[in-house]
Amino acid sequence: MIGRVPRHASLGDEIDPGSLFVFIPGALASGFLISIGLLAGDAFRKVRGNAGTERRVKHTGAAVADEVRAGAGASRRTRSGLRSRPVYGLVAAVSLALVVIVLPGATWNFLNPEGYIEDIGWIWAVSVLLVLGFAVLGVQTLRIAPEWLPLIIAAVGAGVVFRFTVGDEPAVVRIAVIVAVVVTAVISTALTWRLRGRRGRVDVPPSVRPILTRSPLTRP
Repeated sequence: MIGRVPRHASLGDEIDPGSLFVFIPGALASGFLISIGLLAGDAFRKVRGNAGTERRVKHTGAAVADEVRAGAGASRRTRSGLRSRPVYGLVAAVSLALVVIVLPGATWNFLNPEGYIEDIGWIWAVSVLLVLGFAVLGVQTLRIAPEWLPLIIAAVGAGVVFRFTVGDEPAVVRIAVIVAVVVTAVISTALTWRLRGRRGRVDVPPSVRPILTRSPLTRP
């Protein structure tokens, strides 16, 4: 005779689904928006035709040809398709500024008991993923125009100082943040100022080349 089957225990028995703060309608809406974005991207590519493919083939082929002719590392100096350096500097500045603004703000509003996205984990997760994407874009484009780094540090530092100067936080908090940001920005700008001497140097790292050839960051 078969006895009673003992109750199966697992790590998930002690988890309260309500404590995971999974917002199912929001997740479904996010999936729907992603699907719409993919469909719109396919339609856009059909309208544009083969322009993107031709751009990738042209500029990747130029880099490979330089590598074959001049040896290893020559593709880093390939100018094919490169736009003016201020374009990459501005893209890096905007991307890194968004990282500095969005990441602390989203995290604070998620952890703050009075935040507008308190306990809504999926919004915070989407914000972090977007921030990571902008961080990669900012760092990679900055590697093409590194002379913009001290200017970006100074500009971001000035923006943060202005934000806390006119903010409504307690005076002690605002003063502490302003002093810390000013000291950090001044030291970082001084340490990176020598990069200004690389303004006329073309150096495209291999990890940056795929981003250039697959986006409007290069000319057709």
